[in-house]
Amino acid sequence: MPVLSSYDNEASRKEQKFLDSNQYSRNGITRYEEIFGKTFVSVGGETTTREFVTMIGLAPDMKVLDIGSGAGGSAFYMARNYKVDVQGIDLSTNMNSISLDYRKEMEPDVKHRCHFYIEDADKMEFPENFFDVVYSRDTIMHFKDEERRKVYRNILKTLKPGGKLLVSDYCKGEKPSPREFIEYEKQRGYNLWTVKAYGEMLEKTGFINVKALDKTDRMVEIMKMELKKFHGMKDNFVKKYSQKDFNDLD
Repeated sequence: MPVLSSYDNEASRKEQKFLDSNQYSRNGITRYEEIFGKTFVSVGGETTTREFVTMIGLAPDMKVLDIGSGAGGSAFYMARNYKVDVQGIDLSTNMNSISLDYRKEMEPDVKHRCHFYIEDADKMEFPENFFDVVYSRDTIMHFKDEERRKVYRNILKTLKPGGKLLVSDYCKGEKPSPREFIEYEKQRGYNLWTVKAYGEMLEKTGFINVKALDKTDRMVEIMKMELKKFHGMKDNFVKKYSQKDFNDLD
């Protein structure tokens, strides 16, 4: 099994174990792929990846840091369609292993533009003025408040002048969350902020031209389509996995 790099520490190992044995077990990852598409573990798969990526002005030979690179879907997409070089980091050993397996299957122009490492984003040091773009899908929501601020300070440091940041994270509404949602947030290991608070934090960190966009309507639209697709594949899914696996995702 891959191990943490020089950033190895007890807190990282604990979080890594939580991720690998819960939401991002190998079985959990492959179940997500049945819905989102091979190599994708975020809502909308390639569809939302394409929509988000068009916002950041990628150009050939740019250097991209993908924080929480998962099974590699976004990295492979950006390398294939924009000819950029992507370094993907993820704390989950299962995610890293699967992304490296998929990398072996990729055409040379994609394979040699994508590299994946096991790293804890709030523990590692980022090189200064190094990346043109930092990209992250549904990852930084796992960090506690101060860890999150530290990550964004490091991201600002590692971006070249004029560099861009694109992050999608689950957020909470302005009204107090119901008890059931708070329990779900805790069980998942999430630390959810409001969209407004997220944007204000980025501005205080030093980012400019911040656009904190609420994409709830679009995500709900896609989730409804994916739920319909999921119900349509029930028999094959249960045969491949189990009724419990189906119930877990339903």
